[in-house]
Amino acid sequence: MSAKALVTATGLPFDSRRANAVLWILTGMALMVMYVETMVIPSFGTFAQFFHLNIQQSSGTVAWILSAYLLVGTVAVPILGKLGDLYGKKKVLLAAMSVYAAAVTIAGFTPNLGTLLGIPLQNQIYLLIGARALQGVGMGMLPLAFAMIPEVFPAAQVGRSQGIISSMFAAGAAIGLTAGGWIATNLGWQFTFHTVVPVAVLLVVLAAYRVKESPLHPVRSVDLPGVTSLGFGLATLMLGVSEGASWGWTSFAAVSWGPLVWGTPEFFILAAIGFLAFVLWEPRAKNPIVRFASLKPRNIWVSNVSAVLTGFLMFLTFTSAVILAELPTMFNGLGVDGFTFGLMALPAALTMLVAGGALGTGVTRVGPKPISLLGYALSGLGAIGLVFWHSTTWELAAFMVPLLVGNVALMISMTNIIALSVDRRELGVQTGMNQTFRNLGTAIAPVLTTSILASFMAQYAIQVTTPFGPKTAYVSAFGIEGFLVIFGIMAALSVVGFLVTLLLRNYKFSPDSQHTPEPREIPSGGEAGWGSAAGSGTHGTGADLRPSSQRPAGVEGSEWAPVEAKEAME
Repeated sequence: MSAKALVTATGLPFDSRRANAVLWILTGMALMVMYVETMVIPSFGTFAQFFHLNIQQSSGTVAWILSAYLLVGTVAVPILGKLGDLYGKKKVLLAAMSVYAAAVTIAGFTPNLGTLLGIPLQNQIYLLIGARALQGVGMGMLPLAFAMIPEVFPAAQVGRSQGIISSMFAAGAAIGLTAGGWIATNLGWQFTFHTVVPVAVLLVVLAAYRVKESPLHPVRSVDLPGVTSLGFGLATLMLGVSEGASWGWTSFAAVSWGPLVWGTPEFFILAAIGFLAFVLWEPRAKNPIVRFASLKPRNIWVSNVSAVLTGFLMFLTFTSAVILAELPTMFNGLGVDGFTFGLMALPAALTMLVAGGALGTGVTRVGPKPISLLGYALSGLGAIGLVFWHSTTWELAAFMVPLLVGNVALMISMTNIIALSVDRRELGVQTGMNQTFRNLGTAIAPVLTTSILASFMAQYAIQVTTPFGPKTAYVSAFGIEGFLVIFGIMAALSVVGFLVTLLLRNYKFSPDSQHTPEPREIPSGGEAGWGSAAGSGTHGTGADLRPSSQRPAGVEGSEWAPVEAKEAME
């Protein structure tokens, strides 16, 4: 009997040269994105000084340099995931990469643009926030990248390949936190963006020439009402969270713009209206961003809940750690600069880099569920440690290691849960939705962090020298209690995530996927997805790999699944 042709996890012919080219380009892209995402974190203090912001302004406004990027990304990711499934992942990936490259270029020159337009220095930060928001469109690259991996690699290599990409997030974090911190401290924060421009342009060119188009993309329309209502709800929710501490959480008349009186609750009311409109519209949309029925299978909703928690944990860690580290020692902070904070975070970033490949291999061998449980256990350990030990640079550096390694484990496991649980034709949009849920957590976390800290402001007495002799002055700064609240929230989220993950049904990629899978008919009532659960008697809805002329009469491609491509585990 002749050997069967080697196929990818989605049943397409395997081309090793194409697969390796795609992997190298996507790893470079992940490295770049995470570098840009983390390089601004050590610059929090630099931004405040550069734009002449006081501590009240910097606590909320600077956080939007992170949150604007993540907010737009939250809306863009499911849209680009859907567009990738409909029109082709390569086309959409190139468009997202091009927008990202342009936005990074603009971000580095925002002071020049502000001066050219006659905008006061304090207000130029809003130009930077706008450029960062435009960068958020580029976040759609990530789910497209992960969705491409099962299309170009055999199932037995998918976990390892996605682990390599995820480890590049760690490498990018290591470079962003250290090199980004050094550049911002010594050359100015603008140069952190300038260093990304040639890399972004190069990746666009390489992707245009080396990545081939995805084969499945039926043309349909985009759900504009869904996009609008979701974006409106997320934006107003985050505005409410960001202004709550300074305006008052229950004040309906905190500020006024002419005859318009406004407060925090109004933002939450508008957010509720936006989300309600989204929920009511999506079931009626011809081509919805989210098919709510597709979110109902256990593995999908558990993975999406985990994505929100993972996003929260990552950016609660980053933002609280950098603020505590850069807070002057007279205010119970560590008093370090951005570069020193990068060095403090380097052990965690390097450990993430080493662990990424091993965790990806672990997913292939034991399935994503144990890796996800491990991730929450590590995150909880790090958070609890910070509750009790946070007063020295070594303590902060040590407990960031389990927190961030746990985060890598969660990202790798979530991606593979989706890949093992959905129809291959919806892999892009489902991966995009999972990324959207993670972005929701990451977008809210920086604003929530500064809002919590602003709610625990403390008065500190400092000695100042005046022409009339030394005097005691009282200044406001973040109190240590706010940091303890944040660390406690991180520990609680880890416990919740661990308990929710216990509900997962564990699958793993089967080594048998090296051979062409034999299509099998799906019994009615089968669970959505294209894996099979041991003992469940159900199979998925993966597309039939055979041409239509070879299918039994009356059976559509979506009713057949390559069940040998995966095996389930109890």
